[in-house]
Amino acid sequence: MSNNEIFDMYFGIIEDPRCEVNVIHPLIDILKLVMVAVLCGMDELDKIIDYGENKKDFLREEFNIQLIPSKATLTRVMALVNPKWLSLSIVCILNTLIKNKPEQIMLDGKAIKSTDAIRTIKTMMNIVTAYTDTGISLGQITVDSKSNEIPAVRDLVEMLNIEGMVVTADAMHCQKETAEIVVKNKGDYVLQLKANQGNFYKDVYAMFDDKYMDEVDTDCEYETYSTIEKSHGRIEKRTCYVLNELEFFTDYISEWKGLKKIFAVKREVEKNGEKTTEISCYLSSKNTTAEKLMSYTRKHWEIESMHHILDVTYDEDNCRLLTQRAQENINIFRKMGVSIHKNNLKNKKQTIKSSMFNCLLNDARLIELLQICNNR
Repeated sequence: MSNNEIFDMYFGIIEDPRCEVNVIHPLIDILKLVMVAVLCGMDELDKIIDYGENKKDFLREEFNIQLIPSKATLTRVMALVNPKWLSLSIVCILNTLIKNKPEQIMLDGKAIKSTDAIRTIKTMMNIVTAYTDTGISLGQITVDSKSNEIPAVRDLVEMLNIEGMVVTADAMHCQKETAEIVVKNKGDYVLQLKANQGNFYKDVYAMFDDKYMDEVDTDCEYETYSTIEKSHGRIEKRTCYVLNELEFFTDYISEWKGLKKIFAVKREVEKNGEKTTEISCYLSSKNTTAEKLMSYTRKHWEIESMHHILDVTYDEDNCRLLTQRAQENINIFRKMGVSIHKNNLKNKKQTIKSSMFNCLLNDARLIELLQICNNR
């Protein structure tokens, strides 16, 4: 199946919300135009239209897009399309193009700061995203405050097929109910322990105090795994300490569904002669090694990296679209762009931004990018 056939099939499941009378531009064509423009780094409506006008022949030949809509039409469509259906279509497309099987789902929220100043949007938008270690955003829920991220994360877990996968989230989501929902849906969790867990938090951190961690003892009660990385004059040592016995926490374990591992990650950083140390503790239902547990905590930062890319590459925090749906829909397309480029960088030195720029300048590179995905 060609790329264009894949796009037609999955964009075709989205209901066109417009009145059928006098519809000149098929919805599929508009969505394909936005997708291709965003892959080239163009996510503002004016720039998407300019891209389409300058690439008419290419878009007609490769994607069967016959007409380029006006800005008014594009604005109206982006404000009408249901983000849930668009997100589902994009996930289907990405799963077809990127065939690597995910192992981990990272959950986190990101505010689009410009929406706080847009009168037509009541409150600043926070979008909670489920992001995989293969670079695919499986789903998202929009909330109107940071505190509402907790129920949104639970809703995402209920919506998604997480069977056999590890769910990671930051300290805000270290909640008994969240852990129970993950286990109920046949997944595993790795959650950073937070201070609102009272005595449990204090007791766990006492077990991982420096005076214990720094002792060298062949009968040590911890399983450990360490890495050392050197870069740009910065040396970072990470050590994961996993408690071999949980008898001390018996009373707490019964309250946390499926809890099998309590561990800490110690980060020691030396730069310019200064040393800093940070210790974070975690709860997990995954019965695995210290090396694997530490990798889950490190991979979780990939969703933070994705959010950073949305701001740096697409300047998302300054997006001025005037409706919530339009903001949500363009956010979905941006994440698709990040996913496809991230999976196909030519080398470690290339950035996603430079990859997008290459696609803007070179149509053949854009086709190659999509073909590489489809051939995996």
